[in-house]
Amino acid sequence: METDEVSEQYIAPCFVNGLEAYDGEINLAFNENLISNEYAVKLCFDYEVKKGQKMVKNKLIVSLKGELYFIKFIINPEEYDIEPGVILGRSFIRLAKGIVDFGNGEITIYPEPEPFEDDSEKTKKSPDD
Repeated sequence: METDEVSEQYIAPCFVNGLEAYDGEINLAFNENLISNEYAVKLCFDYEVKKGQKMVKNKLIVSLKGELYFIKFIINPEEYDIEPGVILGRSFIRLAKGIVDFGNGEITIYPEPEPFEDDSEKTKKSPDD
């Protein structure tokens, strides 16, 4: 039986709340999902320290190939982390429940659910208009 070798690392274009990030990386060598210090500061993320790690307080929404995932991030412990801005690790694969096709995909991360809220209530005109 012939098998293909499975890569442990994938690179995809990444956007964090509308800001173009460095390429996002899906890397199975990491257990947790990491976000760079740079983006944590730019987006004013609140964090809490648990077991010596800076955990972003809220789950972030990750969109990949039309699928939405609510995931927790740890701020990258490397002091001068630049690239990649976002690393999705094995915990993301567990959440995605198996193999996800990353080919020709784009990772988009939203800190809050507002891009997905229904604005119809805000835009409705009153009967007097």
